Amino acid sequence: MRIAKIIIAVILILMVWVGYLGYVAINLKPKVIAEWGYVDDKTTELWFHIYLGKDIPISISIDNLTIEWAGIKIGKIENMKLGFMQDRVDGVLVIDNYKVIDALKNHIKNNEKSIIKMSVQASIFGIPFLKKDFSQEVETDILSYFDITTESRGSLIKTPAIEGIISKWGPVEDNSIIVFSDIRLYNPNSFPVPVSDITFDTTANGYEIADGKLIDSVVLPAKGTAIAKVEVEIDASQLPKVWAEHIKRGEESELNITVYLRARILNRDVRLNIADIQKEIKTDILGQINSMFQG
Repeated sequence: MRIAKIIIAVILILMVWVGYLGYVAINLKPKVIAEWGYVDDKTTELWFHIYLGKDIPISISIDNLTIEWAGIKIGKIENMKLGFMQDRVDGVLVIDNYKVIDALKNHIKNNEKSIIKMSVQASIFGIPFLKKDFSQEVETDILSYFDITTESRGSLIKTPAIEGIISKWGPVEDNSIIVFSDIRLYNPNSFPVPVSDITFDTTANGYEIADGKLIDSVVLPAKGTAIAKVEVEIDASQLPKVWAEHIKRGEESELNITVYLRARILNRDVRLNIADIQKEIKTDILGQINSMFQG
């Protein structure tokens, strides 16, 4: 009789537990919030906070959470746990900055279009119950930042003006990314200007990331325009540092482009500064990640 009472008590407890668990499950409105954590040149922390709204009478384990961009796994969380009768769980996903740059290269190779995907595997009391992917399309226009315009300067001898730059991606290698640019130059002088070289000095967040050179010499006609073809080489080894600084600044970066032109004017070889451009680059990666969990 005593054993029967114990069994009945256990069954009643289980029924109450299952009933409460069902009630909680029906009324559960989980909320997931991501935010940036510690960042250095090698890694970036992405914190996830999962708010359930109610204490859960079970133990849940996030066995594996990975983030993949452009086909490359860039970070993961392992063994993220929700304790018995808790209403929130926190975990940190560690991102490999160098993998991020590898993913960026794939993104560029695919015409600046890619998918960021998060995969989650979870278990209850060690029993797998969830395996789900969340994805978001990513589309950028990085080359638009190279499209600059300037006005001519000077009085007796005026510097050529940049009327626009049209760029396209070239080869993407392990240590470099090539950009080919057509620069439309206007010569305001009453005499032609033979251009023997054009160089780009480009910094992002204080790091030198690119330089450029003229592919073929060109002559700018008097009071006319001509196209100068330039090859710009981006130093991929510097990009992890730029990325880290970009995140530290709240997903904002400062891009500085200085353009020099070497020409022969009045029988003299001169080097002219024809552009000093500063641009702000802003992204919303965190917003795109958080949007995956909405709806």
